Amino acid sequence: MKYESFKEIVINRLSNDIPNPKKITVQSVYRNNGDFTDGLVILENGINIAPTLYLSYYYEYYKKGHSFQSTYELMLKKYEANKTSENIDVSFFTDFEKIGSNIMLKLIHYEKNRKLLQDIPHIPFLDLAIVFYCRIPMDPEIGNATILIHNSHMQLWGQTVESLYPIAGKNSERIFPPKLHNMNSLIENMLPAQHIPTVVLPEDPLYPMYVLTNEQNLYGASCILYENLIRSYADRFLTDLYILPSSIHEVILIPASCDSKMQEFSAMVREVNEAQVASEEVLSDHAYYYSRDRDKILY
Repeated sequence: MKYESFKEIVINRLSNDIPNPKKITVQSVYRNNGDFTDGLVILENGINIAPTLYLSYYYEYYKKGHSFQSTYELMLKKYEANKTSENIDVSFFTDFEKIGSNIMLKLIHYEKNRKLLQDIPHIPFLDLAIVFYCRIPMDPEIGNATILIHNSHMQLWGQTVESLYPIAGKNSERIFPPKLHNMNSLIENMLPAQHIPTVVLPEDPLYPMYVLTNEQNLYGASCILYENLIRSYADRFLTDLYILPSSIHEVILIPASCDSKMQEFSAMVREVNEAQVASEEVLSDHAYYYSRDRDKILY
């Protein structure tokens, strides 16, 4: 079955299976790294917020040999599990005093998102860009909705990138504190106050690896921006660090004595990106290096 036929049948089935009143729309959604996809949105009973179902994901699932019926049931189950019965008061979004405590930051690739960056506030960082989003708290079983901050929002609020960055940084550290776990032992270690893990290195490891993300596993690569966090880990390891960007949601830290393995680790990042990471979740195609002497991330 071709994609357009798949999409048409899905919409027709949903129109029959979801009771009125409802509004079903398909919109072209920009996700990340220049990736556009069809986002299917179902608004029921006048509710003004709903989960977005990415049709391309379910079409790929169908093409892998799953029946249309099982694919459709999976989509419907996802929608039912994530829909909400409450409206969101969007008027609060115009008042920075109400919204400011939920503005947070994330990292994306600069070149791959150059067109998007023309419309959103950002700060260049290495070959990446620090961008901002608003977290909309939802039912704990559903999670969080997010809204990317655009230049029009900044004008409405009377804010600048320089004023927004420290606010978003503090919010991110407060709402999404960092989490580090040892990939070799698969044991997560955290200090409750400082959020700095107590790490015991394995005996004579070849490449001990530690996954750094946040407690929500959402845009966790931005933890490398948290004040003094990378330095605190390097001080505990008593070494410099390789930083492997495994996705926009996490990075891998590897203790290092020099930067001679950069090419090897960069090749590893590219291999993992091609084989395991969805295109819209790729952060970068190479490794980074944190120097303790310079207190700086290099690339």
